[in-house]
Amino acid sequence: MPARLDNAGMMDQATEATGELAAGAPSNTDHGKPPRQPRGSAVRRHLLVLTLAALLPVWMLSGYAAWRDAETKRAAFITDARDAARNLAFVLEREVIGLRGALTALGSSPALQAEDYATFHAQAMALQSVDGSQIRLTDAAGKVLADTSIPFGEAEITAEPPPSALNAAPLADGLSGILTSEQPGVAHQVALTLEVRRPGKDPLFLSIGTDPLRLWLSSLRRAALPPGWIALIADAEGRIVAREPYDSGAAGRQMPAGSVARQALASGQVSGMGPGEEQDGTPTFTAWHRVGTSPWLVLVGAPASMPSTLFIDAVVPVVLGGGLVLLLFTIGLVLWADRRIAAPLARMGRMARAFGQGAPLPPLRHSGIREMDAVAEALSAAAKRRDAMEAERLELVARLRTVLESTTDGVLVLDPSERILYVNGRARTQLGGQADAVGLVLPLAFPGWAEGAFAHTWRRAREEGAPQRITAFHGAMGRWISADAYPSPEGLTIFFRDVSAERAAEAALRESEAMLKAVLDNVPVGVVLVEAPSGRTILSNRRTEDIRRGRPVLSRAMADYGEDWQCLHPDGRPLESADHPLSRALVTGMPAVGDYRLRRGDGTLGWVRISSAPVRDPQGHVTGAVAAIADIDAERRGAEQLRESEQRFRILAETIPQIVWSTQPDGEVDYVNPRLQDFTGLSASSAVRMLNHIVHPDDQRRAERAWRRARMTGTSFSTELRLRRADGGWRWCVARALPVRGTTRLSNSLQDQPPILRWIGTVTDVTDMVETREALARQVAAHAASREAAMQAAAALAASESRFRRFAEASPDVMWMTDAAGAMMEFVSPAFERIWGVPQDALLANPRLWLDTVHPHDQERVTMAREEGNSTGRFDCEYRVLRPDGGMRWIRDVGFAITDGQGSSQRRGGLARDITQAKAAEARQALLLGELNHRVKNTLATVHSLALQTARTTGESSEALQRFLTDFQARLLALSRAHDLLTARTWRGATLEEAARSALAPWRMMPGGEVDETRLCLSGPSAWLAPKQALGLALALHELATNAAKHGALSMPEGRIDVTWQMGEGGIVELLWQERGGPPVRAPKRNGFGTRLLQRGLPAELGPGSAVLLDYAEDGFAATIRFRPVNGPGEGD
Repeated sequence: MPARLDNAGMMDQATEATGELAAGAPSNTDHGKPPRQPRGSAVRRHLLVLTLAALLPVWMLSGYAAWRDAETKRAAFITDARDAARNLAFVLEREVIGLRGALTALGSSPALQAEDYATFHAQAMALQSVDGSQIRLTDAAGKVLADTSIPFGEAEITAEPPPSALNAAPLADGLSGILTSEQPGVAHQVALTLEVRRPGKDPLFLSIGTDPLRLWLSSLRRAALPPGWIALIADAEGRIVAREPYDSGAAGRQMPAGSVARQALASGQVSGMGPGEEQDGTPTFTAWHRVGTSPWLVLVGAPASMPSTLFIDAVVPVVLGGGLVLLLFTIGLVLWADRRIAAPLARMGRMARAFGQGAPLPPLRHSGIREMDAVAEALSAAAKRRDAMEAERLELVARLRTVLESTTDGVLVLDPSERILYVNGRARTQLGGQADAVGLVLPLAFPGWAEGAFAHTWRRAREEGAPQRITAFHGAMGRWISADAYPSPEGLTIFFRDVSAERAAEAALRESEAMLKAVLDNVPVGVVLVEAPSGRTILSNRRTEDIRRGRPVLSRAMADYGEDWQCLHPDGRPLESADHPLSRALVTGMPAVGDYRLRRGDGTLGWVRISSAPVRDPQGHVTGAVAAIADIDAERRGAEQLRESEQRFRILAETIPQIVWSTQPDGEVDYVNPRLQDFTGLSASSAVRMLNHIVHPDDQRRAERAWRRARMTGTSFSTELRLRRADGGWRWCVARALPVRGTTRLSNSLQDQPPILRWIGTVTDVTDMVETREALARQVAAHAASREAAMQAAAALAASESRFRRFAEASPDVMWMTDAAGAMMEFVSPAFERIWGVPQDALLANPRLWLDTVHPHDQERVTMAREEGNSTGRFDCEYRVLRPDGGMRWIRDVGFAITDGQGSSQRRGGLARDITQAKAAEARQALLLGELNHRVKNTLATVHSLALQTARTTGESSEALQRFLTDFQARLLALSRAHDLLTARTWRGATLEEAARSALAPWRMMPGGEVDETRLCLSGPSAWLAPKQALGLALALHELATNAAKHGALSMPEGRIDVTWQMGEGGIVELLWQERGGPPVRAPKRNGFGTRLLQRGLPAELGPGSAVLLDYAEDGFAATIRFRPVNGPGEGD
């Protein structure tokens, strides 16, 4: 129906639009209200909190960095104190070792051993003058024998020396404690005592005393301690020996029992640290270290407040400065965030409020932040789309009014009280009521619409809230009307149209469909029509029900075909829905056909053929498919019976002993029983193809004529022919065949016979019968043949003699024949004259001439072989003959006896062959074997020399064997490559370039198998080398390349070698080996294997006039080889 508005979505739009057309656009009730203030905190406060939270890790990291720096300085302070104590202890230990060394040297004086104390006193005074120390010598009883503080001999040496540091008992390391001198103004001393042992006598004790301030104060001052630090030296009793800064009253003072020094002495540890205090009570931080193995200590103290001061000095600047910087940074970040984030967000909020109120948006300003700019742009674009949509709405309202006025349907819009809000022109024309019905109630404006079926439909639409449709006869209008009612909150919208013509067309269509159904129900095949693309069955005729013997198939979808039809493939598989011919026609758009077994309504199975084809519209699109179902059950059963009959025939044919065959009416063989394969050894198909090979050639044409005549006349076929058996023999057989005719004539004429359906025949072996018949024929013919035998024998003898002579004249060997005694020559072939150089007639006239031509050295051996042949009947001998022209030929002569039918010797015959070339070949082979033996010996000698020379240069180290194996293997491989080159040239020699490339191949080969021409270049004219020269030069080039790889140019990535040669005067070749880019060259201290080979061995191999020059230039090693090559291949052998 043209311009029919029956789409539900369009009806909804029309209802809303017509409501707007009737009532106008609703006003925005939000206009004029003051905007509501947003709740929550401002974005600036959130940004401030976010900034502080983001900078919190930076604050924490800065504090941690300051604390780590303070801890590092405190650890450095402790380390410095420990190092200062340890270094001072090492300095004191060195001073003590010096004193002990001086005392040891003095104690070894010969004067002391000789008890010459005056001389010893003078030596001790000399030592005292050097370092100002006091030296004293005492015996075991404590008697002073010498004292540098008292002149020797001027005063009596008492047994009780005055109080002194030397009188104190020495400590464990030889150092005494501190003693206060009795004499005013005398400084405190420390003493070192050494026991001097004397053979057979009591030991003496040599002591040296020195001022500790003079000895160690300078060392303490050189330590350069930081200001405020104190350094002390304490002895084993905890008394102060020296102090820095210097304190005159500190020397010899006993430190308190709880001091660090006393605690360190009591612990026995080598080093340590701990809290202490100065004499005035100031707390210190003290590190101590023991002097060597003695109990003496070096103490280094620093103010205890210094670590805390270091910590404060490190942390406070960082905290104050960093805090200020971070505070300023935080303020700047907050200001930046306020300007770049908070302000744009506030502006975006104003835009959103304006958009929500439908007011114009503030002007768009970009903030530089992509997300904010994107939101602002989106709001601006949304506002533009809103304005455009409003304009579009107004345009759509106008357009819809135009559509509703131009549609062929009548349109009525009613409010809930059935008051007309809108009526289009088509409705006014169809209803013929009030000219302007808008505002009137429906019953008054258009009678007949508010009662009956139409009023019931309007009421149901309003009650159910769903669209309703009705088609009924309108009594007031006298027409069939189809109406659609669409309810909405605003009322009801009605679309109605006149369908009287459609009703008449539908009636005509139903009549046409009834006629089509009557036709389809009477066709002999079942017809099924389905629609695309679902595959729903829309038509099935009565014949389909008859074939199925049940209700018609009315499938709802393509997927139901398998279950609804219940068909089986010929092999018994169920027919799937996708394989059904209707499915294939719908999916592929191509016809489909298939034979299946259908399960009928009574449970039986019957054969059907389903042929389907697609149905297309004028545009070629597939709109459905039609299938024709034919009942072929009887046809298939007949074919099955035919196959059973054929099977019975085959069983019968394959069990009889004769060959059974059948053909089509045109003579094509379609069956042969297995007896043919038993007879011929060929399969049936192969035998049929090879009939020309199986049938005897003499019988083929006769048999073909008889077979063609039988087929043309339709009469029986019979012929006698020979067939080849599997063993190759021929057997006589009789082949017969009869035609098999149908039961129906082609015409009503009595003379016309039914057509021939096939030929069936047999083949019978009748060889025995034929042989019997032929034997009788042969017996009859034998008598006639015997008469002609004598005549034919004479003719055959003459022909045989002729053939023998032609063969003898064409043979390259000498054929001869004598009598039984060998005295008379009966025949000799023309080859005798060609080989011996003697005419045939001369030998036939004088048989002794044969023995006269034999070489004198071979005549006796030939005579003995001939006499032996007379007794054995065989003669085989090789001898030389002398030709009249002076030439000599080697002959192999083989003779034999010619016997008659009784085995007695009648003649002697033989063949004499010229074997001169074969003898020459044997001589050459023997010569080559001798040469090969000579070359093998030379090669073994070379290998032996290489082994000895290599072993001589490897030395006797642990790696000598491995180095020997490596070097020896490399040289053997070089020799092997040279041998391969000469073998390829049959040891005639090689060119200089070939020998060089073969020897240097390992160093010119890249990892990928390609040749590197840049690092080792070869160039020069062609020069031919003898085998001996090629071998020697190959070994020499191998040694040069090996040395270059280890020590020369090839050991460096940028190194290269140029090998060039040129022809000089007198045919001398000058070969230059030049290395470049290698390490600096130095002449070897000794001559190795390579040098000896180049200077001694190579000139001997290259021949007279050869020379080798070696140049050890610093920029690159060079070797020059001069020799005279041979002129061409083979000249140097």
